[in-house]
Amino acid sequence: MLARWLLGLFTLLVYMIIYLPIGLVVLTSFNEATITTLPIQHLTWHWYGALLQNAKTLQSLWTSLQVGAASTLIATTLGLFAALAIVRHEFRGKSAFILLTTLPMLAPGIIMGVSLLLFARFVGFQAGFFAVLLGHILLALPYCTFILISSLARFDKSLEEAARGLGAGELGVLFRITIPGIAPGIIGAALFAFTISIGEFVVSFFLTTAGTTTLPIRIYSIVKVGITPEINAVSALILVATLVLSIAAFRLTLSERK
Repeated sequence: MLARWLLGLFTLLVYMIIYLPIGLVVLTSFNEATITTLPIQHLTWHWYGALLQNAKTLQSLWTSLQVGAASTLIATTLGLFAALAIVRHEFRGKSAFILLTTLPMLAPGIIMGVSLLLFARFVGFQAGFFAVLLGHILLALPYCTFILISSLARFDKSLEEAARGLGAGELGVLFRITIPGIAPGIIGAALFAFTISIGEFVVSFFLTTAGTTTLPIRIYSIVKVGITPEINAVSALILVATLVLSIAAFRLTLSERK
């Protein structure tokens, strides 16, 4: 009984250490004072309104949304084709292909950032939007691939065979049978990809330029001067968006399993 009580207390302490700083960021975003302090004397929405008047922050948000949408579309599409190849076909070098697909998920972000920066210079294009986009695609691709592998593994393959038996071509089977059948998995993979992209910092730090600044990089540049409730408001909005997307993705994948 005592051991269970101590284990519960230790678990609660760990969760407090992890989530208490996040809760304080959200709480202090409503602080009326210019300097982030506790206790809060007056609550206000002022700092959220100030975000709508900050042109540089809004521009970085728009850049993040553009990169996130493009990387999500490309990573989900490539992940679908990679998952189809892994689940539905046998080919030489399959194990190596799976390993290479997994590598961006395992490699440290700083290694990925430096490697992509060197690669961009080697092939002749400068760091900027397309370099950041490439980095986000590589980061999201493993997650999309393995989510869709799980979806395809649970999908009834006999439906595809029946469609072929009735005369459907491979494209017809893909777009009329397979994709609708694993639609929750595809949407879940896309949500995960967008969540990864919108909060990515390390790889973006190496590949961004003055004209292509994502929101996490913009927050970092402001934090170097000092933390204000406006930064806390931006962080709170990113946290809420990430939480909503993650919950939606988990619910979609869970509903597909059921």
